[in-house]
Amino acid sequence: MDTQDDKGLWEHKVRFDTALRGLKLELTADEERRAVIAQGFGMVSLDALTAHVETRPVSGPVPMVHIKLSLDGNVTQECGVSLEPFSHGLSGDLEIDCIEKARVTNQVVEVGEHELRLNDLDEPDVISNGQIDLGQYVIEALGEAYDPFARKPGVVFEEPEVEREPSPFAVLAKLKREE
Repeated sequence: MDTQDDKGLWEHKVRFDTALRGLKLELTADEERRAVIAQGFGMVSLDALTAHVETRPVSGPVPMVHIKLSLDGNVTQECGVSLEPFSHGLSGDLEIDCIEKARVTNQVVEVGEHELRLNDLDEPDVISNGQIDLGQYVIEALGEAYDPFARKPGVVFEEPEVEREPSPFAVLAKLKREE
């Protein structure tokens, strides 16, 4: 189920317990979704976006899901120097662990008779309502891969020539010569 709400650019939720058993998904953004994402990132257009997502359980005393995501896409954006539109590919990866909020109380995870602090767990994402939003992670990976100020190939930034003011010592030397 893909939807778009006020909270994000792409929502694709899966149940925590389903992800815990392991999943392999390919998420491809349709034209409407790509237009929403492009607008959100300030792109001219997002011409393609596909993410490959794998989930697996994390071994240990606390049920956690490990998400491994790789994405590939094609974007058209304005050059950060010339402001001319140009197209190019982009790719990115993201790996993250998730834990259910029901197992977390005041940043402590209850494991049988023992308690672990979230900091001991390398800070997993806390999931509420028993669902993991994979679309959110696709957008996060895209945000890390996308350079909003990318340069069109071959474009070089040339600093404009600015007339430099003479140093105060040069002004004094000139005055002394004129005497």
